[in-house]
Amino acid sequence: MQRTVSYRTVDDDNLLSEQRSVAFRLTSESERGAAELGVPAGTRVRVELRDDGGHLLDSLTYVVSPTDG
Repeated sequence: MQRTVSYRTVDDDNLLSEQRSVAFRLTSESERGAAELGVPAGTRVRVELRDDGGHLLDSLTYVVSPTDG
């Protein structure tokens, strides 16, 4: 079953990135850096994992670091 991982800003719900995934849950490895998301360091981002039907399976919120990795 395919799933979708989306990255959105917490403040205005702006979609930053979306990709297909086979993940079953989100971990700190799901976090992306400022350069990859195109936002300034310190931005709060919500990551959501949804199934093909759009049902929320998992989510996490983090503050984007100034460096990737």
